[in-house]
Amino acid sequence: MLTNEKKTELYNCIMKQFPDPGLYRVLRVGEWLVTNGYSLNRLGYGSFREFAEDFSEMFSFQDDNNNEFIEIRRWQTGEKNMISSIDTQHPADSFFGSGSIILNDDIIEMTQQSLYALTKILANGYTVQQMKQEIYRKFDEAKTNGKLNFFGERYTFPIDYCPDGLLVNGIITKNLSPRGKSLYFAFDKTQIYRTSAPEYRKPPHAGSIPETDKDMLYKMLTDYFPCNKQYHMAAVSKFLSDRGIDRSKYGFFKMKEFLSELGFMKMEDTVLGGVPQVMITIIPRNGESDTVSTYTESPEPVRRVTESIDVNSVPGGRLTDFCNLPIKPMGILEKYLHDKGMKADFSIVVRSISEDYDRARAEGSVRIHDTKLIFPVRYLKEDGTRIELTLKPSTYEGKKWFLYYVDTVPHDRNAHFNDPGRQLESFAFLGSWSNFLTELAAKAVDEEWDFSSAPIKNHQILMQYIKYTFSRLMREKKVCISQDRQFAAFNTGLADNHYDDIYACFLPNDPDSGTEWKFIGFCTAASGGLGKQLVNYFNPLPLPPSYFKRNEDLFFDHTKQLHTDFEHIIIDNIKRLPLQFLYDQFFDNAEARQLVEDIRACGHDREERERRDEMFARLKNIIRDNSRLFMRIQNRLKDSIELARKRVRWNYKTAVPSYFPKRDSMSLMLPLALQDESRPDVALVVELTRSGSYQGQTILTLPQAYIDARLMCRITGDWLTPSQVVNTNSAEPDEDELEETE
Repeated sequence: MLTNEKKTELYNCIMKQFPDPGLYRVLRVGEWLVTNGYSLNRLGYGSFREFAEDFSEMFSFQDDNNNEFIEIRRWQTGEKNMISSIDTQHPADSFFGSGSIILNDDIIEMTQQSLYALTKILANGYTVQQMKQEIYRKFDEAKTNGKLNFFGERYTFPIDYCPDGLLVNGIITKNLSPRGKSLYFAFDKTQIYRTSAPEYRKPPHAGSIPETDKDMLYKMLTDYFPCNKQYHMAAVSKFLSDRGIDRSKYGFFKMKEFLSELGFMKMEDTVLGGVPQVMITIIPRNGESDTVSTYTESPEPVRRVTESIDVNSVPGGRLTDFCNLPIKPMGILEKYLHDKGMKADFSIVVRSISEDYDRARAEGSVRIHDTKLIFPVRYLKEDGTRIELTLKPSTYEGKKWFLYYVDTVPHDRNAHFNDPGRQLESFAFLGSWSNFLTELAAKAVDEEWDFSSAPIKNHQILMQYIKYTFSRLMREKKVCISQDRQFAAFNTGLADNHYDDIYACFLPNDPDSGTEWKFIGFCTAASGGLGKQLVNYFNPLPLPPSYFKRNEDLFFDHTKQLHTDFEHIIIDNIKRLPLQFLYDQFFDNAEARQLVEDIRACGHDREERERRDEMFARLKNIIRDNSRLFMRIQNRLKDSIELARKRVRWNYKTAVPSYFPKRDSMSLMLPLALQDESRPDVALVVELTRSGSYQGQTILTLPQAYIDARLMCRITGDWLTPSQVVNTNSAEPDEDELEETE
């Protein structure tokens, strides 16, 4: 039995990590208690449910979550004691330095950029999420094997060796950011070599770069960067790093020293936009032209790509004799074939791709892309084109090549590009939407980014805002890409607490990826490393989107006539009308009323949504075949439209401007109160026609209306705010319905 003193102690501990009331995974709460030295055995309980039932002031299990989630409540008695202790301590003070620490997503901050960089250094081909799970596994392994060290206020543990044989350590420190989680992850490339590392991997004395390597680097660089032109050292450095050139292999710790030693580069220190920069010029070698024939002045990135090459230029013999086939890429291919109902036995797949390599080599269809070999196999993608395999040179002992990438995705990058809601994801790899939106919301002026009625707070409004803002910027050609295509950015249209514009920044993505760019962070001009790069690359800076072209886009003229497409609103958009409103209108039709009741009872899974759509289709037919019923609903809509016009006469701000991305048009929205005159249920979209009258085009649910209106500015009206927006249907719209505004 817990004493009140012990409850207060446990409450203070838990509230450091879970300060907000709500549902949390039991596993996470239990791990946090163990990390802080409070195991269930030590507390005298056999299960977490027993413990929670004894501490009912704070915990409550929900019967429908199978003991997986638990509700954490505010406990007034404990909260008073908690305030004094938490304000003066770091959340990790109670356990940092102990051997019982347990890592998970709730306790440690791992940035997308850091994880991505680690995958590149280790060359393991992992995704960011896989890399994170590998770090957790390595941490637990080090703790078990006694290799987890704590010194100087940080934990260190071995992760893996790089291709050059150097060990990479993981580092865990306290997170100094007040917004972040308790701990922060970083990594460090040590000077420790694996005992089996061959001699050629160990760095020679600094400055010792073999002439053969210099020749290789000169050719590689001049294929991409023409001679006698200036480039940022950062662009050259990234180019080499992306191609596996490791300066530490030659004994250099700084890229500038390494590049200086090559002998064919001229370096100049300069200041651009108030930021110190190193500019590089490649000097032609004796007897060589000052330009390179493979380079053309083009807005597209220049890459060394040969469509067809001589068969003697690629490795001969059986594929398995010179190429390793790692488990991960082979697993991707096997799973793809299995999902398509094809036989995916490992030995059969290996034999098939080996035969396909021999055929591609004989036909001259093996392509060279940078240092990679790419060839098609017999298996088809969903669009009917052949799956392609990519081989890369191996820096490990053994075979000289390894299977690096299995391309099973149709590479039509424009497939979604005409869809406004998909353009941003087609343009760049954003990482986790959750991390992307959380970072942007934290940087921007505080605002409600979820509707009050939303069961899950996941920045739904912000997601739709940034998608359609990007679409508008693409139409206006305001997405900026540097001349060397090494940096891209756009103005989000949002501002930070100092009202400085917030920009989204991107770097080139891996050539084998489905997008040309990858997101690296948000910034304000000239602030931090990204802000300085932004100023360096662009003048003027990327502009925000613009929408208004005339006064009519902003103000509703109540003296003009308004004609409404009632058939489209009532029949085609019946799902957007409130269920209770429909139920009330069907007072003399038992079949229609029963359908409304059945729709109201539907759940949210796919099967239930399909059943709901079928019942709405039946409702449409009932209304279409019953003219009296149609007129009854139409007359009620007319009454609410007239009330809305009166509201506009009383307050012109009642008509809210909105932008429709799919039609690239401006409209105004009027509130329609169908059940209670004091509370709008839907929004009527009206557009000014050439004749000078208004056309009532369609209706939107209030969440749809707010998302379309929020694109232009923060809403301060009297009827359309996130806290007031309530979807009056029993089934919340899914994401596609939120995006659909036609």
